[in-house]
Amino acid sequence: MEEVPSVVPPLIPEVAHWMEQHDLPEQGPCFFRYLSCTQNGRITVEAGIPSPLVPEGNGRIEPGYFPPGRYLKLTHMGHYSNLRQAHMFLESWAGENGLVLDQQMLNGDVLWSGRTEFYINDCERVPDPEKWQTDILFLLAD
Repeated sequence: MEEVPSVVPPLIPEVAHWMEQHDLPEQGPCFFRYLSCTQNGRITVEAGIPSPLVPEGNGRIEPGYFPPGRYLKLTHMGHYSNLRQAHMFLESWAGENGLVLDQQMLNGDVLWSGRTEFYINDCERVPDPEKWQTDILFLLAD
């Protein structure tokens, strides 16, 4: 978890460069999709940029999709360092309101079906962290 700010963000320029090389149009904001978290805090994350086209992958970069269903959404305004608290708030709010998240526990680890952060504005183009907008979405269980 501590490595996320240094390891995960550089993946977006890598995906953007790959899309540029393959003439793939962007259709929406970049995102991180969280797949799992182990008991010791190791998380698995996908980084991506939506596109209307489905390209062939190269092993490291592969096309994907978001699972269909109903999503719970929270818009966070402010610095990315506060996103963990926003996730925790949304989880708590869901539970208090009788909503069940689409997730599973496996040997103490949590597996998420749809837990995504969309970065609505580019922090390089919007230098004021108070104006950074991140949409957090959780897939709800059926």
